[in-house]
Amino acid sequence: MNKQLQELTDLTIKEIRNLEIVLPEIYQDVFYSKAKELEINLDDIDKEAAMLYALQKIQLIQNETERSASALKENVVNARIAITNKDNMALQFIENNMIELESKIASLQEELYIDELTRLYNRRWLFEKILRDDHFQNNGLLAFIDINKFKNINDTFGHIIGDKVLHVIGKVLKKVKDTTAVRFAGDEFLMISDQHDEDEIHKILHTVNYNLKKTPFKHNQEIFYIDFSFGVASFKAKDNFKSVLENADIKMYDYKKSLR
Repeated sequence: MNKQLQELTDLTIKEIRNLEIVLPEIYQDVFYSKAKELEINLDDIDKEAAMLYALQKIQLIQNETERSASALKENVVNARIAITNKDNMALQFIENNMIELESKIASLQEELYIDELTRLYNRRWLFEKILRDDHFQNNGLLAFIDINKFKNINDTFGHIIGDKVLHVIGKVLKKVKDTTAVRFAGDEFLMISDQHDEDEIHKILHTVNYNLKKTPFKHNQEIFYIDFSFGVASFKAKDNFKSVLENADIKMYDYKKSLR
């Protein structure tokens, strides 16, 4: 597979890794969209090679994760035996293996759960760690955040600048204490907390937004500013995620209207 096609496929994988479910139709839609953006002409052989490469890469990550988890379990069993037999040499060997495995698993989890562009958690992390069967596991608050006029930024300055804006938003949201930020989709983000009430989250995000509005972004000789709209909704354990998200979404659009 040529380098241009491999880069296109890697971009597609990067995009779909944020989705909790990846159907072939979704993969193809993203793949063709990226090809159009990059002005790459594809024939049937290209499409087949790219699909095979993508599947192999995704499967490799999943297989490595499963192998590491299996090895970790085996080490735990061996450690129990070594403790029973008071075999210090075996325990030292197992400890070294455990350290190596923990590092490897952490690296694999980053591949699976971290959005490459913003370095925030992605949708997969949200659906596997915070939710169970689309329902929250604990009580907390959810803020739905949407960058204002992001399409205009992409259309005016290009996708590279758009990506830089997303990266900056990721850095800003990651700094908010006692919260966890997630890149949900495109220019949409979630913030989850079980340490703040709604008023506190509102004040925090108002302050973040105010400071962001005062920060100039420069592209060539042109200066522009960014800000976001947000809505906050509380949830309890076993609440349906989509219902809570819709509630936050409504409040976010009310906020967006108030800016006009």
